[in-house]
Amino acid sequence: MREYLLPKEGFRVLFVIGKGGVGKTTTSASIALGLAEKGYKTLVVSLDPAHNLGDVLMVKLDDRPKKITENLYASELDMEKLIKAYLKHLEKNLKNMYRYLTVINLEKYFEVLSYSPGIEEYATLEAIREILARGDEWDVIVFDTPPTGLTLRVLALPRISLIWADKLIEIRRKILQRRRAIAKIKGEEEYEIEGEKFKLPKEETEDPVMRELLQYKEEVKFVEKVITNGDKTSVIAVMNPEMLPLYETERAYKSLRKFGIPLRLIVLNKVIQLSVDVPELKVKMEAQERVLKEIERAFKGIDVVKLPMFPEEPRGVDWLRKIGGMILGGENP
Repeated sequence: MREYLLPKEGFRVLFVIGKGGVGKTTTSASIALGLAEKGYKTLVVSLDPAHNLGDVLMVKLDDRPKKITENLYASELDMEKLIKAYLKHLEKNLKNMYRYLTVINLEKYFEVLSYSPGIEEYATLEAIREILARGDEWDVIVFDTPPTGLTLRVLALPRISLIWADKLIEIRRKILQRRRAIAKIKGEEEYEIEGEKFKLPKEETEDPVMRELLQYKEEVKFVEKVITNGDKTSVIAVMNPEMLPLYETERAYKSLRKFGIPLRLIVLNKVIQLSVDVPELKVKMEAQERVLKEIERAFKGIDVVKLPMFPEEPRGVDWLRKIGGMILGGENP
């Protein structure tokens, strides 16, 4: 049994990453089912906009966890809905923080922001944070992620966001210091908008902007603490025995190491195994052998499990149970 896939300190988090089409969703569902059948209450969540999790499980899913079997729950998050919810949250907070800017029509800016680069990554990170914040409801949470590029940007966001948050907090402190200095010279000033009088905050404890920044920093710090904790989080990379998925997995491995996120397992999917030589497949088999040797070189110390190319598309609980047994403990299908 691969211990790094099991809960150790509270709940366990598994991120299944990989290039589009390599079998991430089947791997995610198989691992989740295998853990559920070992008695762990498991949630598998699809973050991929091109949802296939419901197809693999052969059930209809939405953003609410649905019970599939004993201990196994699944959901598919709607990316458009996530972005709208994230922007609505931002808009509400900005209106609360900057009440004196109510003359500005914020709605039109948020309409444009919904098409802004990076908004999908921030909305995905917020969805992950909300799930992790309720992590104690589960023993294991398995994230079926979008293709590698988007996933790596999402996983890098906590570290980057903390740098930004620290800088913004520093700038806000300087603003508050200057407000206090001006108040000492000119005295307290009152402003009136739409008949309501108020004073600009000068202390951190009364400043809604500073409170929001500090709260955001704590929320992001929580996510980073979870995903960089090897006793809590494991990343599983899925790839096919081909050069392009190999290169992408190598790049992902380097990026994850840079951000301190533990890659523990590589699932090598659709490995062709022949009992007799087939001349028409000679070139394919030689290319596969080169990739297998490159994997040994590139991923020393990383656990690798090989899944054969099956005679039919693996869908439904019976197939997932077989694959999950291979991934979790090396059982033969």
